[in-house]
Amino acid sequence: MSEKTIDPGLIEATIKWLGEDGINFFGEMAEVHNTVSPIIGGKIPHPVHLREGMRVRNFMRSTKFCNDWSDHDFDDNWMALIEECLMRK
Repeated sequence: MSEKTIDPGLIEATIKWLGEDGINFFGEMAEVHNTVSPIIGGKIPHPVHLREGMRVRNFMRSTKFCNDWSDHDFDDNWMALIEECLMRK
């Protein structure tokens, strides 16, 4: 796992991008499942990493804060970013 330093500007931009609904969604995942990236659902479960996590990683790619990050860096650090956002809200 490659831990990158998460720029405070990225945290603030992500909080704004997530909005109240996104913060509430990931907050509920953390509270109910003890992780911001659980596998949820019934008969056809979906991993948060694949859907919501991809949206977060794509947002991160669109910012100036991650220009030197590899795909592995995004995979390895998006959850830490979301957790940091939750701690600040």
